[in-house]
Amino acid sequence: MIKIREHLDEITGHGKYIDDVDLPNTVYLGVVRSQVARGKVLDISRSDNVLLFLDWDSVSTYMPVRPDPRTKNVVKMPIVSDGRVNFVGQPVVAFVVKDRYEVEDVTDEIGVDYAQETPILSVKDSMREEIKIHEKGNIAIDLDLSGGDLEQLVNSEVTVERELLQDRIVQHPMEPKGVISYYNGETLTVIGSFQSAFRVRADLQEALGVSPEKIVVQSPPNVGGGFGNKVPAYPEYVLTALASMKLRRPVKWIETRREHLTNPTQGRGVWSKVKLHAKRDGTILGLEGTIAVDLGAYAFTINTTTPAFIASLTNGPYKMRFAKLRALGVYTNKPPTGPYRGAGRPEAALITETLVEDLAETLGLSPLEVRKKNLLDGEFTTPLGVKIDKAAYREMFTRAEQVYHTLKERHKGKAISFIAFTEVVRASPGEGAKVRVGRGEVFIAVGSGPHGQAHRTTFALLAGEVLGIDPNEIKVEVNNTSLIKEGIGSFGSRSAAAGGSAVIEASRAVLQKIRERGLTVRQAINSDEVFEAETFTKTSDLYTPGIHMAVLDLDKETGFARVLEYYAIDDVGRAIIPSEVEGQIVGGVLQGASQVLLEYAPYDENGNPVYGSIADNGFPTAVEAVRRVISESFSTPSNTLSQARGVGEAGTTGALPAVFIALEKALHRKLSGTPYLPG
Repeated sequence: MIKIREHLDEITGHGKYIDDVDLPNTVYLGVVRSQVARGKVLDISRSDNVLLFLDWDSVSTYMPVRPDPRTKNVVKMPIVSDGRVNFVGQPVVAFVVKDRYEVEDVTDEIGVDYAQETPILSVKDSMREEIKIHEKGNIAIDLDLSGGDLEQLVNSEVTVERELLQDRIVQHPMEPKGVISYYNGETLTVIGSFQSAFRVRADLQEALGVSPEKIVVQSPPNVGGGFGNKVPAYPEYVLTALASMKLRRPVKWIETRREHLTNPTQGRGVWSKVKLHAKRDGTILGLEGTIAVDLGAYAFTINTTTPAFIASLTNGPYKMRFAKLRALGVYTNKPPTGPYRGAGRPEAALITETLVEDLAETLGLSPLEVRKKNLLDGEFTTPLGVKIDKAAYREMFTRAEQVYHTLKERHKGKAISFIAFTEVVRASPGEGAKVRVGRGEVFIAVGSGPHGQAHRTTFALLAGEVLGIDPNEIKVEVNNTSLIKEGIGSFGSRSAAAGGSAVIEASRAVLQKIRERGLTVRQAINSDEVFEAETFTKTSDLYTPGIHMAVLDLDKETGFARVLEYYAIDDVGRAIIPSEVEGQIVGGVLQGASQVLLEYAPYDENGNPVYGSIADNGFPTAVEAVRRVISESFSTPSNTLSQARGVGEAGTTGALPAVFIALEKALHRKLSGTPYLPG
């Protein structure tokens, strides 16, 4: 039996996180942030109690962007204010002090005068462009995404339409962001709480103008959660690097929870108005409408790709004939948005599943019957060109019908939903791995960036299967740019499929070298020779389908709702470590349900956040969390070497529509978005 090596240190307090990393002569970065949502910076008073002061004149660089190539209006975020500010919390200036406890005092000493301007705070106001945030306007990207058999529009006999606003959410990993940078005159070493060391290196390379060979990026042994928030670089990472290059000392920045509340990136922020066209017998024809994403104040990391990504996923697990969608990304005076667990998948699922539910109601048909009639039964290319691989759609549905009827019997009189989805696993373009055997050890390096998942155990298990040795003998390192030539990172439910396949390919290559020398693996381990192979294994995107059901109870006096029971059925491919698969699904379900019932990031009319803590965001405690989640898996192998699919975002993708629709059933009315706030 394999021992899961990650979790014991974490739960016994022996983990090592970024703020546990101490280097000699470390100094500390502080950031003065904007107190207004939109305006000009008129004057900045300095402090004499600093080692270094970093304003626009001394920084003069912008955050890198990975835009959709069709973006027409890319406005990059300055590392510190270039004379303007566009959201509360935006870095205005930065400084370095000797003692971390001086940071707050110096922040108070530095004064900033602003000429405030009227902010734009909603997607609809931004689209009107009566006030333009940026010179070229508020619309960053505006796409007409049409495909499939558009002539089927004339065959539409029934139309249902939904307008939804999925409000913003603050991403809340247990550990906020943090980084320590040290430049020794030759190499810039950056250690931080990262999901992708290679993405951070690429961002720093671009922002600093330093060649990648002179930058080493790595994570400490533990990263306390991420949810997409820790994939790219942030202004503070660039500032610590710049400061260290000037001072030749390690510079540390640890994000406070208060900073985290208004820092990039926030999640969701999606407005949609979409029609579903169908025939009277329940046959779904296609979708037509508009999806607009609140990008926040700037194009940041990959946020301009989000509108088209959501639109591409609205097909769901159904055999649709056409799509005719407008996808926009617009600027507002709020923090930039970015991927948050699901990163477009849950948003698309909510849009589609509420429409399917409405169609069934309009036609007087069972929601199960409509979904079953249109469900995929094999490989499928959607009207927008997305290729969905084969999985156990029909088998899952048969099992889910049985579960649904059992739940109806067990929870008589309660609201019960039944939804279907398919989650894209971002396995492309692949992942890098190195396997080395000899001189007394077996060593693996992988480009993934675990932040709570059991990657080290998973990769050791896969390599152990190939090499025929105990996985507990294998040392695994991850998320370190100095160990392998090329890597990608962990996001989009990709690591078991992409990273696992890279480990298998590299292990097979090493095994071949050992056999060519006429040795056994044990002999190779104990030899003075080193057998090594490094690979970048290419993988394509996959799909993890699921059918989820939520049982919801509504307190009629208070209006508060709670999920009594949640049942998730997912096709996960090979479940390499079943307990980890279950944990990922359960965690995802909690976040999806929380978006419906609790979490959001409200702002007042001046663009000020009206929340000052996690509690104000509606962050759930153990009292509010879903107590009973049952996970059941099918195992249709993927076309990757690991045969895994990916489940990191499946729970969130399913729970958002499942809990939302169950809530509508309990209330006996339609809702206009998330979250639901009783009273």
